[in-house]
Order: sequence, then C-alpha cells, then structure tokens
Amino acid sequence: MSIKWLKYAAAAMALCMTLTSLTACSGSTESEESEESTSETSSESAEETEPVAKLGFIYNGSVDEFSFTGDCNKQRIAAQQYSNIESEYIENVNVADFEKAVKLLVEDGCTHIVSGSPAFSHAINPVSQSYMNINFIDYGSSTRSVNIYAYTESIYQGAYVAGVAAAFNSESEKIGIVVDPVMLYSVPVVNAAALGTQIVYSTATLVTATAREDGEIRKAVDALANMGCDVIISYTQSAETVEYCNKKGIKVIGNLDYSENAGDYENLLMYFYSSRDSFYLSQYKSMQLDEWQPESYMGTLGNGVVNVSDALSAAKNGTQDIMNNLIPKVASGRAYIFIDQLKDVNGTIMQREGVAMATSDILSMNWYVLGVDLSLDSFIESKNTPDISELVIKK
Repeated sequence: MSIKWLKYAAAAMALCMTLTSLTACSGSTESEESEESTSETSSESAEETEPVAKLGFIYNGSVDEFSFTGDCNKQRIAAQQYSNIESEYIENVNVADFEKAVKLLVEDGCTHIVSGSPAFSHAINPVSQSYMNINFIDYGSSTRSVNIYAYTESIYQGAYVAGVAAAFNSESEKIGIVVDPVMLYSVPVVNAAALGTQIVYSTATLVTATAREDGEIRKAVDALANMGCDVIISYTQSAETVEYCNKKGIKVIGNLDYSENAGDYENLLMYFYSSRDSFYLSQYKSMQLDEWQPESYMGTLGNGVVNVSDALSAAKNGTQDIMNNLIPKVASGRAYIFIDQLKDVNGTIMQREGVAMATSDILSMNWYVLGVDLSLDSFIESKNTPDISELVIKK
C-alpha cells in the first residue's frame, strides 16, 4: 500500500469525523465552523507542501573545494531546485565513520542515503542491512539489493577520448596520467586512456603515477615530466594536477567540470567529467510519485552522464575535428573500447581477436593493457581516508 494512498485515506477519515462532530454538536456557532474549516484547510496545505522524502548525502571530501566532492554537491543542489525534495549532507567522512554518518542522517529524518564517493563502496552493503527501512543509493556499484540502488558510470569512455586528444597533442609519444586509486574504476580508466593514445600512435606509452594529496600529486607530475611525458591526464579527486601542470607549463587534461573556469588554465587541452544532476532529478521525481525502486543504472556518454568538453585554445588545430568524429561513435557504441585482442603489460593475451569485453568484465578489470608503464612507484604516503573530524549535518 503506497504512502500517498494512506495520506488520502487519512484525509478522508478526518473529513468524516469532522462532519460527524458537526452534526452532533448542533449548537456550534457559524464562526466556530469557519475557524475549524480554516484550520483544516491550512493543515491540508501544509501536508501538500511537505517534502515527500529527505535525502542525506555522505561525502568523503570537502564541498568547499574545487574537487570531485565539490562537483557532486553542486549537482545535488542543481537537481533539488526542480523538485519537492529536501536534502542535506555530511562532508569529510572517512570510511570508518560511514555508519556513524548514516545514523546521524537517519535520526535527522532522512529516508534515503546517498553514498557520495566510491570510497564507501565496500561499507554501504553491511550498513544498509542494519537499516532495512532506509533506501540507499550507492555511487560506484553495479549490484543492487532490496534497499540499495546501484549507480555507476562508464567514466572510462571519457578517458578514452582524453587519451586520443593527449596523444594527438604529444610530441614525445609518451603521456602521463596521475591516478588516485580511490576514484571509480581507476584500472579501466587507465586502460581506456592507454588504448586511446594507441589510436594515434601504435607505440604510444602511458606512464601511470598514483597520488592522492596535493603534495603527492606535485611529486607525481614532476616524475612524469622527468620521464619525458609532455602531456599529463588527471584522474584524481583534487584539481591539483591541472593547477600544478599549468604552473609548470605542461599540457594537461582534467577530470573535473571546468566549464566555469577553463579560461584560467592556458595549458588545459580539454576535460572529461560526470554530470549527475539529471540522474539525481530522476530519482527525486520517482520519490515524489511514490515509484522509487532499487534498480541499477549506468551513466554513459550516450545518456549524458559522462561528459567531454570541447578542445580548448591550448590544443593543436585538428583536435576538435578528431573529437567530433570520435565522441558520437563512443556514445552510440560504434567505437567499442575494449574489443579484439588485448594483451597485458607482460604480453599475455587476455582477450582474443573478434571478442568484445562484457561490461561486468570491464568494471572488474584488475590488469593493465600493453602500453601502460607502471615503473613509477606509488607517490601515496597519506592514509586512504580524511582526518577524523566531527560529523556535522549541513544543508
């Protein structure tokens, strides 16, 4: 029985009781009846405008920074403006405190919890089983359950286009990529970028450096430049890769939404990112209609979740023409990325000729394609989670 039907039934029952009361109390004055009517109308109006659901977002980082978390929070706000849904959030939550954050939001009246970082992908399932009356949206999962909506993205499609653009703008045929392993599907992203570079140069090398904090990212960029990488791709939660490359005069490709400030970076070639506001809005609308169900969703270039910018002024002439030709093919599935024979970095055949890799195999990929250089040691010295801090609910 839907919540909406129960509300209607309750309203009808209240009306019947009111009519019975008025019949029994024949001595009531006209002014008293008017007051009751006004009160009842006011009550019904308040019920109609009351949000039908309340969402609590849990972020691993800070919303105030230009970052992955900042992008997510802007998209939350953009979607909320077009619905009768209330939402709030807690930022800077480490994985160990995920359950504590859920508890605070539920106690504050949240009916749905949104995991705002792939860092929580292993924490959400056991926690959700302790809150079976609460619905969860799991960012970074392709497996739904009775109260978990599995939401994920084929961000590797954007990385593939980035690899092509990077190689086209490279003179050394050696491209670098700074990767935070906590980011969604970091291995498929690296592999897709590498395969993209090989569209331009069959002998292209993609050198991978893992980093998380800004200081680590700067060390990684320096190391990649010293190895001869003249274009660097970012796949981190922070914007520091683009910031630092711009200061060093290194051509760079970003993985955040630079639509508002791309002109501030003279060495930025293009950028790819995910725009989730349309997904959030569709979720809000289904909640308003009392039709929300735990399902599975994949954001892609085709449905507008994964986005690729135009080539910027730092890019070579012809970059946009290549992207114009490539992006529609990737979006429609005509340029399938992981197809035909694929070898790993050791030369072992991992996929035979004439075969297209299944989506589930792409998302679970744990090996790197031939052409990826893993010789740089990890630059990660920091912990995998933010420092422990007080959890505060914010609007």
